[in-house]
Amino acid sequence: MLLLKTIGVVSQNKTNESTVNNFVKSVFFEKTKAKFIADTYMYFEAINNPKYNINDRVKILDKHLKKIKKEKSSLIDSTNYSIVEYKDYKETKVVFNKSPENIFILVSKSNPVMYFYLLNDKIF
Repeated sequence: MLLLKTIGVVSQNKTNESTVNNFVKSVFFEKTKAKFIADTYMYFEAINNPKYNINDRVKILDKHLKKIKKEKSSLIDSTNYSIVEYKDYKETKVVFNKSPENIFILVSKSNPVMYFYLLNDKIF
């Protein structure tokens, strides 16, 4: 039973790492539409506000993605970046109050660039 549980955790972490890696590629290195990124990589909590529908949320996400790309692109080397589980990154990093489980770090040029929290296989 322990072996199956361990294999499941390792497999899940690889899936999460792949999700973050594909998100990074989509945002920084490919011309991917915000709608695709929202549908494929993002976790949107249900909201009880008729003012904002999913299209409004995608527009807001698009603005955030453009800002992130503008601010972070110079920090990312497309040939030298990696996605590392928070617990495996041994250099200086942000400390969170919550459990670091499901947190991944985009590392480039030996520095953490962005942190990602995943929930249900999506970036939260």
